[in-house]
Amino acid sequence: MTPVAPARIAQRVIASQPAAAGTLAVRRALPDRERKAVGPWVFLDHFGPARLAGGDGVGPHPHAGIETVTYLLEGRNEHRDSAGHSGIVTAGGAQWMTAGRGIVHAERPLMESNGEAIVHGIQLWTSLPRAMKLMPPGYQRIEASAIARSDLPGARLRVIAGEVSGVRGPAQALMPLFLAHASIDPGARIALEVAPCFEAGAYVIAGRGAFGSGDPLSAGAGELAVFADEGGLLEAANIGTEPLEALFLGGAPAEGPLVFHGPFVMNSAEQVRAAEIAFRTGRMGTLAES
Repeated sequence: MTPVAPARIAQRVIASQPAAAGTLAVRRALPDRERKAVGPWVFLDHFGPARLAGGDGVGPHPHAGIETVTYLLEGRNEHRDSAGHSGIVTAGGAQWMTAGRGIVHAERPLMESNGEAIVHGIQLWTSLPRAMKLMPPGYQRIEASAIARSDLPGARLRVIAGEVSGVRGPAQALMPLFLAHASIDPGARIALEVAPCFEAGAYVIAGRGAFGSGDPLSAGAGELAVFADEGGLLEAANIGTEPLEALFLGGAPAEGPLVFHGPFVMNSAEQVRAAEIAFRTGRMGTLAES
């Protein structure tokens, strides 16, 4: 009989920092000064909730060496890129773009019937494996209805990518990873099963939770609880009076070294310089302002 690994402790809590993405104000939890990645996830921005009068969003800009993921919590979001992909997702859906050797894309919230745009979601980047840093770009539009769901005692689980507690998400990821959204009722507790070799964290979208076994750590909205890098179940309890909304993420460690330079995450300075030249000379393609 295979021994069951003990539930993981939570090692630390990272407070997100204010930043900007295009014209949007965001809270940035990754990268952190002391923790550059959780599994292959190297970037996490939380934008909104907000209502905008229009004209806001993130205009055309390049990426290379990563996959970008926008998980939408409210509103509608449009994606366009220089490889000819486009798509619109609604709340609960995701835009999943493979930048590979380089691409230019833009995202913007779409107006509702009242002339306002509802803006609320999470953007993440996952570093590509070393062997895939220069692969061709790609794109997946993941409808809210396609995301795998599971009802737990006092909680609901939506799995976007990878496998969590036997539920597999629809995204075709290029690194071993998982991404799941848990909604936990006040007073309820969950224990999620992921691969024991995966790094793992939980970003609190709303509410307050206690994360990890033994002496759990408390984290509130805008904070990222980081679990021990190896072990068993990921435990979380809602210790507030409102629903706890948390995004669980992790996977196999990112393949380093990681060289961050603006929208590029590569494995060497030479790869970064090549990406910059490709963008400046138009080899990543072009994308007009909408």
